[in-house]
Amino acid sequence: MFLGRRTHNVIGGAMSMPAPSVPASAGGGIPASFEQAYRDYAETTARWVQQLGGASVDVDDVVQEVFLVVSRKLGRFRGDSRFSTWLFEVTRKITANHRRRQRWRFWRTGSPRARDSSLPDNPTPEAELERRQTIALLYRALDKLPERYRTVLVLYELEGMSSQEIADLRQLNLSTVRVQLGRARQRFMKHYRRLLKKEPS
Repeated sequence: MFLGRRTHNVIGGAMSMPAPSVPASAGGGIPASFEQAYRDYAETTARWVQQLGGASVDVDDVVQEVFLVVSRKLGRFRGDSRFSTWLFEVTRKITANHRRRQRWRFWRTGSPRARDSSLPDNPTPEAELERRQTIALLYRALDKLPERYRTVLVLYELEGMSSQEIADLRQLNLSTVRVQLGRARQRFMKHYRRLLKKEPS
């Protein structure tokens, strides 16, 4: 078990907006225009970024970059795959790039970029602090996974997608998804337990 499936609604954090994995109205077809693509997929893309990137990325910045790519490439998209599959891969790659830049910034400056600037400066309640620490620990464990394992685990555990839905989205064999998911769980729990032991009691 991965800290409970459908872990949503973290205040100011990285997990929120339980919603369908892809817009029901879009049906996987090619949007007729950039405006339609943004209207149908912006919210879904933001949720993907939240789940894949965690607290280390600025969701608005990443979504803006994703749709800049969409605006440039939509006219050349010919439907060799589902549009949602193509969009997810664009989102995953850009989110991964942002995560790498944040890690580099951390090692250079000694501190991560400040997050949740909209939250009050008053001390948070103990329960809220503990929850934020748990979320941070979860993403630290996720960051130790190879990208293919991290992605499939996020989609299954945080997005609540089935193995078949992940296979369809990523254009993989169902058996491949199941193998990756099993290995991802094992590696995640190994890293998570190690991080827990290092945490002050």
